[in-house]
Amino acid sequence: MDITVIPRRVDETDDAPVPTSDRPERIAGLLVLLVAFGGFGLWAAFAPLDGAAVAPGVVAVESARKTIQHLDGGTVSEILVREGDRVAAGDIIIRLDDTQASAQLEIARGQYLSLRTQEARLVAERDDLPDIAFPDELLTAKDDPRIREAITGEERVFDARRKSLIGEQAVLKQRSEQLQEQIRGLTALADSKTKRINLYQEEIEGLHKLFEKGLGDKSRLREWERLSAELQGERGEHQSAIASAQVQIGETEIQAAQLKRRFTSEVVTELRDVETKLADLRERIRALQQTLERTVVKAPVAGAVVGTSVHTIGGVIRPGEKILDIVPENESFIVEAQVQPVDIDRVSPGLEADLHMSAFNTRTTPVIPGKVLTVSADRLVDQATNRPYYLARIQVTPEGMDKLKGRTLQAGMPVDAMIKTGERTFFDYLIRPITDRLAHAFREE
Repeated sequence: MDITVIPRRVDETDDAPVPTSDRPERIAGLLVLLVAFGGFGLWAAFAPLDGAAVAPGVVAVESARKTIQHLDGGTVSEILVREGDRVAAGDIIIRLDDTQASAQLEIARGQYLSLRTQEARLVAERDDLPDIAFPDELLTAKDDPRIREAITGEERVFDARRKSLIGEQAVLKQRSEQLQEQIRGLTALADSKTKRINLYQEEIEGLHKLFEKGLGDKSRLREWERLSAELQGERGEHQSAIASAQVQIGETEIQAAQLKRRFTSEVVTELRDVETKLADLRERIRALQQTLERTVVKAPVAGAVVGTSVHTIGGVIRPGEKILDIVPENESFIVEAQVQPVDIDRVSPGLEADLHMSAFNTRTTPVIPGKVLTVSADRLVDQATNRPYYLARIQVTPEGMDKLKGRTLQAGMPVDAMIKTGERTFFDYLIRPITDRLAHAFREE
């Protein structure tokens, strides 16, 4: 049986492409893009980001280094510390030659004690004391030959001046007594003359009565009258002499009072001068004692010695010259950060900061929290780079100190401070330069 194969007609539509549409995929892609960009836009516009001002700085001691200087200067006689040594408060750092200061102080003390002996003598003369009452500071120093000689000398002066005054007073007193004796003698003579005059007057009166009766002798009457007149004249001379002597006694008493007053005035004036000199010497002795004490330079605080500039025994230190610095120990540390001028409007005391201690291993050292204490009121200039900056002092918080346990901070360690200036969005970061530039451009003429 024959089989006839009849070929199948191929429809032309079998090889034609099947019609399809990519619109759904495009729509899906657009939706994805819209969601992505929309989400990013929403995040950029509303998601808060911490703003920060980056400020490099260094670790510093809160109370700063203690620079040791010398007010007076001098010659170095002994150096007791070296660079890097640890000292306690009150430890002797350096000694200066004290020969000149000691000599000047000794001279001033000698002058002071000498004036004190003079003062004691003048006080005794002013108060009319029988002896000088020397103060205890002189009596306790009486073993010193100079003080003993000064005391003896003032005692001699006291005795001599006292004897001189007493002698002058005695002369005036003797003169007054002589005048008193003279007055007594003249008074006796005047009284005697008065009695004789009275007798003569009685005789004259009797002769007058006889003469009136024609029995008296006129020549005899005249003789008695003449004798009475002579006696009255002599009595008048005696009375005048008495008055003159009384005047002289008054003058003598005035001289005696003036003598005492003049002596006291001289003593008071001299005492005032001595007290003025003593006050000046007290101040000088106090100043010289301080100068002598300053020849021994001591550490004001405990810490490490750095920046030593004195290395030579016998070298000369100029007044006010730096000797060394001491970095205090056991004091809290702060960070002194340099804020750029463009960031200063966003930095203020009280802001938080993240401190990155670059001196430590960054993998094992966490970020240390801090807080801005102060910001300098004016711009400063870095002497090394000549760049302007504002100084921000940042204190490590107690939490930050806990994170630093096991690590030792040292002054001078570098630190990168991230001062948190508040929350801002990503959009703010993008648009801020443009708005600033536009604001600046619109203000230009």
